[in-house]
Amino acid sequence: QLSQTRNDFGINFYYKLETVHRTGSFKERGALNALQKLPRDKKKIGVVLASLGNQAIGLCHCARLLGIPVVVVMPDNVPLIKLQLCKNLGAKVIVEGNDLQEAQKHARFIARDKGLSYINGRDHPDVLTGYGGVALEIMEQVPNVDAVLVPVGTGGLIAAVATVIKHIKPSCLVYGAQSEVIPTFFESLEKGQPVTKPMQHSLADGIAMPYVGVNAFYNALPLVDRMILLKEDWIARSILYVVEKERFVIEGAAACAVAPILNSLVPELKTKTVVCILSGGNIDATLLNRSLERGLASLGRMIKFKVGIRADSAAMAELHKLLSEGGYNVIRQFMDHIWVEDEIHYVEVKIVCQLRDLQHAIQLKRMIEKAYPKTAIFETEPLNDKHMCPCYLKK
Repeated sequence: QLSQTRNDFGINFYYKLETVHRTGSFKERGALNALQKLPRDKKKIGVVLASLGNQAIGLCHCARLLGIPVVVVMPDNVPLIKLQLCKNLGAKVIVEGNDLQEAQKHARFIARDKGLSYINGRDHPDVLTGYGGVALEIMEQVPNVDAVLVPVGTGGLIAAVATVIKHIKPSCLVYGAQSEVIPTFFESLEKGQPVTKPMQHSLADGIAMPYVGVNAFYNALPLVDRMILLKEDWIARSILYVVEKERFVIEGAAACAVAPILNSLVPELKTKTVVCILSGGNIDATLLNRSLERGLASLGRMIKFKVGIRADSAAMAELHKLLSEGGYNVIRQFMDHIWVEDEIHYVEVKIVCQLRDLQHAIQLKRMIEKAYPKTAIFETEPLNDKHMCPCYLKK
């Protein structure tokens, strides 16, 4: 899918829409290949895997088509929508462990105990082979491609894509992108060997991995041209951008592929033809809402501030008149009385406003600080001021 706003960035970029698969991500490509490769007797007994969601959903879908029993082990922090999807597809779901590594240990134990085939959904050779179909389709549909941007977690997708791309068109660049919160693959490539990082939460939850896949890493090591680290705000902005401008719902991992373009991190790709792999769209509704709001806040289009005003209707009407005349839309409002000394007659008003852009936000800050010079505090970057006085000083 050709981007509708490519001219804004000087890059002719396309989206590889892996989000439109039946299960919402590219993972079913690898799952189907791995299941088809199983011996007939193993298919009858069934398989077990550990997953944060997308891999399990893809495998459960393919296994149901092939009539293969599935046990899925998920950590206790997995998004509920992904857990429920696995159940709806007929899998037996077991919640075990605080993270994917603990879930994998339990899955391997079940495999030994029950005689099931354990599938490492992130590093099994047959799974990685299946992912190569993404690159084959890119080369078929956009043969003049100059670069491919890939979200990176344990590295399975970028290893498969780089292997195929570099074999067919060695001059094509392959860039990986992941959150700076947990830069496991980035540091592994820098050191030339797999590293392990403490688990951290990220908007790109599907690729927030504390380790890399060994097979994936050593296949990707000589082929990946560059790894890009992304701030969480950049990922949020990218989710917002793709939803607003392109009308696609994507998860944080997929947003990592387009974030380098939207945040001007790849100037060397100006005038080039680029493909961004949107790896999945299975985002929890609550997380999607938080991501969109964080994206709006980072662009100055949603601002949170508080002021101290007199505890009467006239003062409240005066505040709302200021906001209305400035064209500001109040999203949320909360009032809190301060029961300290003679401040009983004052109330703290916390407001979240929607604005047009950063310039509109700056105008709001100036207007509110002029009207309430001693009590106004803006809590949203880049307008916040940590050195301001506490809210409740006498006017």
